[in-house]
Amino acid sequence: MKKTLFLALFLWMTQLAFARQNYDTVKIRPIKVVENLYMLKGAGGNIGVLFGKDGTLMIDDQFAPLSNKINGAIKTIDPGEIRFLINTHLHGDHTGGNENFKKMGITIVAHEQVRNRMLTEQKSARGTAPPRDKDALPVITFADQLNVHLNEEDIELIHFDKGHTDGDVIVHFKKANVYHTGDAFVRYGYPFIDLSSGGSLHGFVNTLDKLLLLLDDNSKVIPGHGELATKADVKAVRDAMADIRDQVTAALKKGKKPEEIAALNITDKYDATYGKGFLKGKDFVLMAAESLSVKK
Repeated sequence: MKKTLFLALFLWMTQLAFARQNYDTVKIRPIKVVENLYMLKGAGGNIGVLFGKDGTLMIDDQFAPLSNKINGAIKTIDPGEIRFLINTHLHGDHTGGNENFKKMGITIVAHEQVRNRMLTEQKSARGTAPPRDKDALPVITFADQLNVHLNEEDIELIHFDKGHTDGDVIVHFKKANVYHTGDAFVRYGYPFIDLSSGGSLHGFVNTLDKLLLLLDDNSKVIPGHGELATKADVKAVRDAMADIRDQVTAALKKGKKPEEIAALNITDKYDATYGKGFLKGKDFVLMAAESLSVKK
């Protein structure tokens, strides 16, 4: 089990390393979501940007070497001051540029667990990561919900549950009916549940359940990775992950070992849709089994 999980995590880090090696060729591509609200694609997590007379708010910042490109792309759309940067969670493909943007005078906002983890050494199957530099740290944190009122928009920052990590934040632009989910919802394939950062498959599904209660058929969803999504897209991921969770749970209750569960072909019907990412079906099942085996 550990070997398979290590392979999955190794593939994750390989993907990030590939992005790091190609920064010179990365292009930051703005995609208009609604008036004054854009998604920026590059390398790493999708960036959200809200423009207006009160200044600019951005969500996530990808990798440090891309900060100048990202800043340039934002200023091309609107030259106004960038005032706030929201981190949707801890990972470096979403927070790697924190130091650079904070030095520009931008205020960083995140869940309290993001700051807590940045302050300490983080250990996982990937290795050990040192504490982040003080300039990377969020200066405003919250536990469950924080409201921001900017550019005639009411913005909710919501922490539903421990899912992808224990510091996941979903950003809801209420008037625009747009949601930025960070990696609480992704479209690259089977989702990565970072158990070493407090993640949980139960929490991942629970978060999507709560998100679906807020979404309607006109909602637009900016995922942590992948293309713009709809409520139907979120529900499809939720239903698939809930089904896998329930089957793995049932097998564990029957006394099956994780290696035996991986051989049950639980994900066969989903592999064509979700198996194209860095995690394959059997690896996801092993990750699910480990998550579901953790004593509460």
